[in-house]
Amino acid sequence: MSVVIPSYRRVDRVPPLVAEYLRQGADQVVVVLDGPHPGWEHALGDWLDDARVTVSELAVNGGLALARIEGLANARCDVVICADDDVEPHEGYIDAHRAFHATHRDSVLLGYMPVALPPKRGSDDAPTYLYAREYEMQAQVWRRAESATILQSLWGGTISLPRALYERAEELKPSVRLDYNEDLDLGLRLIELGARASFDERAAASHHHVRHLAGYIKECTDRGTAVAAIESRWNSRPAQLTPVVEIPPEYSRALGRMQRLIAGRDDGGAVQWAAVAAYRAAGAVRLFALQDRVARMLRRALAMRGYRLATAPRDAAASAPRAPQDPHPQDTRPARA
Repeated sequence: MSVVIPSYRRVDRVPPLVAEYLRQGADQVVVVLDGPHPGWEHALGDWLDDARVTVSELAVNGGLALARIEGLANARCDVVICADDDVEPHEGYIDAHRAFHATHRDSVLLGYMPVALPPKRGSDDAPTYLYAREYEMQAQVWRRAESATILQSLWGGTISLPRALYERAEELKPSVRLDYNEDLDLGLRLIELGARASFDERAAASHHHVRHLAGYIKECTDRGTAVAAIESRWNSRPAQLTPVVEIPPEYSRALGRMQRLIAGRDDGGAVQWAAVAAYRAAGAVRLFALQDRVARMLRRALAMRGYRLATAPRDAAASAPRAPQDPHPQDTRPARA
């Protein structure tokens, strides 16, 4: 078992994870620093002489999908676990992955990683609480889902698969930078290869998800950009991504109008400012249900903006008038002597 841990600007989290994976019996831990990390040798110094640990520092930040491929290139074992640097494995984590792959070929194991919520909700914790609830809703689906459903909703951070299967997915369609939905992209490739997937809560970990409003705004915009990228990459849009960038017919007309106004601007604007002010005021007085509603409204609005900005050049090129074709083109070949 090779555990691949990409990390970007959170190298301080990595040493205890390396120690825990090795304590549980991982044969190799591959740390991929996704871009320059000056001083990383000091942070990881205790592990640099351990033959079981490989560290790779990328010259530029390439995103999670490409960092994992760098880890794949350095993995020596038959099975690769892809684990995020904010996911802490529980006891028996490695054993659960190892037992699964001992009896399943060309298969993916999706582990369970509920969010480790703080003991008391703060005034700017709505993104983390929304993520935690929606993750649990998705886990309920996985508990009764068939293989294809799991792969079509693959949620990265704690998955394992044979290294050879991952390499075949790269041969089918090499990874590209996707700032969101890189796990869905992998799932779609694995479906094309006929792979199978299972969900197992015994491969459990805690997800130390932290996202406040500023990071949430960027992440939501990235979600829309990623939907456009997935469309271009696969020549279609997976159905589950449509509600990310389109307002459902049954949605509130007033909130839908607000979402369209926010999405129609390239950045900021009065409606977004008012929504942010409402979010902060609701958090300050602990009206968390209201704060969650504002956060959800902002999520689609900002994703719609990201999608619009990403697809505008494509749409402009598609609608540009083409030069008329001459029905009787002149023969410009030189006359024969």
